[in-house]
Amino acid sequence: MVERKNQDRTARSKGSQPVVLESATQDALAGMVLALLGEVMVLKDRLDANERLLRAAGLHGPVDVDTFQPDAEARLYRGAYRQKTYERVLGVARDRLLPDALADQTAYENELARVASDAAN
Repeated sequence: MVERKNQDRTARSKGSQPVVLESATQDALAGMVLALLGEVMVLKDRLDANERLLRAAGLHGPVDVDTFQPDAEARLYRGAYRQKTYERVLGVARDRLLPDALADQTAYENELARVASDAAN
């Protein structure tokens, strides 16, 4: 069995990030686009491989795929992998453009939770 690598790669380098384009915003957006492009290419390659294997095995075709209705387990699985994909793609912007806003939001939510727990006691 072939070992699959980098399925859950979300680590990002620490420290200052060089600005390559005109602004950090443009760099972050370019990073998002490139991450998304990578996801799309992997998906396209895997889809192509599956379609070729299924056709060669005489199993099902595109019409069956188009009319497929996922069950609860499939919907749960899809939700989980979509969340991981969103994290990889949108995490670039979050980490580069929003750290101060996220810190403020976290501080606000922590204070709100503290006040709510004090009111409940």
